[in-house]
Amino acid sequence: MKLSKFNLWVKDYPKPDDYLLFNTRTQALIKINPQLKKTLDGLDKLKVGELGLIARGYIAALKESGIIVEDETEEQAKLNDFFRQLKYGASGVLPFEATILTTYACNFRCVYCFEESIKDDVFLDKKTSDSIVSWVKRRAQKKKFKRIHLVYYGGEPLLNVRPIYEISWELKEWARKEGVDFSFGIITNGSLINPGLIDKFLTVGLSEVRISLDGDRAAHDKNRPFLDGHGTFDLIVSNIKGIIDKVKVAIAGNFDRGNFASIPRLLDYLEKEAVLRKLDYLIFSPIVPRLGPKNNPSAIELNHCLSFLDKDGLFNEVISIKRELLKRNLKLRNSGLAINACSLTMQDAGVTIDPRGLIYKCNSLLGYPEFAVGDVYNDEFNEKHDEFLNIDAWNKCSPECPYVPMCQGGCRLFSYLEQGNFSSLSCKKEYFDRITPELIKLEYDKTVSKIKEN
Repeated sequence: MKLSKFNLWVKDYPKPDDYLLFNTRTQALIKINPQLKKTLDGLDKLKVGELGLIARGYIAALKESGIIVEDETEEQAKLNDFFRQLKYGASGVLPFEATILTTYACNFRCVYCFEESIKDDVFLDKKTSDSIVSWVKRRAQKKKFKRIHLVYYGGEPLLNVRPIYEISWELKEWARKEGVDFSFGIITNGSLINPGLIDKFLTVGLSEVRISLDGDRAAHDKNRPFLDGHGTFDLIVSNIKGIIDKVKVAIAGNFDRGNFASIPRLLDYLEKEAVLRKLDYLIFSPIVPRLGPKNNPSAIELNHCLSFLDKDGLFNEVISIKRELLKRNLKLRNSGLAINACSLTMQDAGVTIDPRGLIYKCNSLLGYPEFAVGDVYNDEFNEKHDEFLNIDAWNKCSPECPYVPMCQGGCRLFSYLEQGNFSSLSCKKEYFDRITPELIKLEYDKTVSKIKEN
């Protein structure tokens, strides 16, 4: 027996001489006392028959959790199977998820918009909507999906309301007859949402609305103004108040060093306005990079885009925001330790369909037809889909890197932006070395808090 090479240790937490032990492949998180730690340090010399009943139980549980493996061969086989499951999954087990853009147009001028270079007044028309419905039905039947979830997106999706209702109505009726569960959500800037729309959408399967707020009034209005430069914060908060008792509402914000400090002030304001405790969840993420102009998508400056690429990293900011949510007893949707499976390299991952009917596997590639994997007028994906599916960047990682199951060789978009192709490594080990111990502590505290709450 040996300890898994995917184990990460955090010493002296939650108390001195305690250890937290996290496995990146199985996502097992265990608190270890000093006595068990000493036993594990001598694991290679351990004879299970010489252990007492309780100690043998610990060892068995740690093997079940992937913390202990028999040998290198067994662990490699489990890793290979792990990646096979991520890539190919099991048909019909996971829900079929599709994001549908009703338009590329938007009534905001966000300073960091990743679609800035491909914005266009293109709207999803009736013919394309009908083709999307037919394609989704055929796909669901072929793969035997038992659940369909759509997300309407843009641009600003509510600039084109008709297809949201019509597509959802038709698929909901079809799903009811086929014994398939159907639901949909909307990702919106929040400026056009209102109670009447929500009532209408609830009749055809609406389950959630996600709205962007980038900090308090001053910070948000600087980042996300209307096209004419006027602020949007007050209107959005007013609209949230109008719908929050009708449907689940989530807040998703973006941050960099410029607006980071305003997020606690936003939480204070939402608390004062009796909105905060009604939200389904809040999530704040570092601003992401975007592709360059259509004729040169790889033309982008990387040195200011994301915590991975920032010279000093947004380590403290990422942890601080998560801690702030936990401290306020708010739902922490993701501590940051989750396995980040890349949709580009997954056979049945969710797809994104643009207003022209082109199909993409990553939202960051929207608007660049050369990266589309097909369209809704044909059932089969194209050669670009096969090219993405055949990427196994993790094979290029160091065999001893403990983060391989979590990052799988890095983000494929980053690989393209950094090296001009999707298949190279985009290694962020330095980032993980710095931030993961804090994320493990955070995950432990979140788990303990949940246990106490229950």
